[in-house]
Amino acid sequence: MATSLFIVGEIGVNDYLVAFAGNTTVEEARAFVPHIVGAVRSVVTEVIAAGARTVLVPGMIPLGCEPQLLALYQSGDHDPASGCIKPLNNLAELHNRALNGMLRELRRAHPGTAILYADLYGAVADLIVSPRKYGFRDEPLAACCGGSGVYNFNMTAFCGAAGTAACADPSEYVSWDGVHFTEAANRHTACATLKANSPALLSSWTAEARRRIGCA
Repeated sequence: MATSLFIVGEIGVNDYLVAFAGNTTVEEARAFVPHIVGAVRSVVTEVIAAGARTVLVPGMIPLGCEPQLLALYQSGDHDPASGCIKPLNNLAELHNRALNGMLRELRRAHPGTAILYADLYGAVADLIVSPRKYGFRDEPLAACCGGSGVYNFNMTAFCGAAGTAACADPSEYVSWDGVHFTEAANRHTACATLKANSPALLSSWTAEARRRIGCA
């Protein structure tokens, strides 16, 4: 337990996605935040009690950049720079502030444990704003596998259903199916987390090792 890395997450993403699919408003969803953060705290506390000494807690993704929600709220308040829905991203930022506040409390309570935060919001937002910088195509809000529309996402025909098809090169896309990220996007967020939390470790690896895992 003491020599293992425990990743606690992603807790909360489905709570928000399912709620919005059921016509929950953003204001109503804000009331979920303390309950979800409380659930994360409970899990982190349990694994520490079981002997964990290194725990990584992912933050909330930029919900307003998800093709599923973009297709659902096409008339929403969109950010002109990114094309994402501002109120949904504001909710994700609220969640992350509450989560980080809770993690600071846990660090004070457990000084012998490394409780790390993975900034998924920042990593994904970078891809959306500057896709070509990271090797992605100029349509970062469109899903690779889907059916139709500007976001290539159809609520009634998910990836794999009749009439849907996958793109030729998923590594050029941020979103795989409008809900989940591609392997390329996940690799970027993993590398961003390593750079933020273990820069010395990452810099100690050879260039070949960093290239092999995609963090060159």
